[in-house]
Amino acid sequence: MNFRTVDEFENFDFDEAHISGIENRNGHVFLMLDNVMIKANNSCNRDIREMRTNDLVLKLQDGKITSFIKEGVKVYNADGVFQREIPDEIIPIEKYQETFDMLIDKYMLEVIVKRDESSGENTYEFEIEYEEFSYLLVVKAAHDTEEWDRFMNK
Repeated sequence: MNFRTVDEFENFDFDEAHISGIENRNGHVFLMLDNVMIKANNSCNRDIREMRTNDLVLKLQDGKITSFIKEGVKVYNADGVFQREIPDEIIPIEKYQETFDMLIDKYMLEVIVKRDESSGENTYEFEIEYEEFSYLLVVKAAHDTEEWDRFMNK
């Protein structure tokens, strides 16, 4: 990879990023993403304007999945009358890889990082669309590393 940043998560916009893969291996969580926006203040961005890239590898070092949930929904009829509620479903550890594979070719809805300076751990929240549902993947990690090969115009 030609470009690499560490702990510059805030200098990217992962909302609406396309997911090419998710892996949990060797104590790290990897997300392979396309259509990631690189903000103007990113340390590798020499153009000083928002750019984008494909084939970005986001590595959450010493990453531990603390929560993986298929978010529930409320169902209404065409007249706006409540019909039923589908509750949240916690994804068991043994189903992680199967669910990761199912989320390939889906898109991020929202991505948030919460930095905790006192503990040195960061919490990364990824909301991923899937048909009428969404999944929430929460990972605690010490550091984030982003690697990619090229910058592209928006």
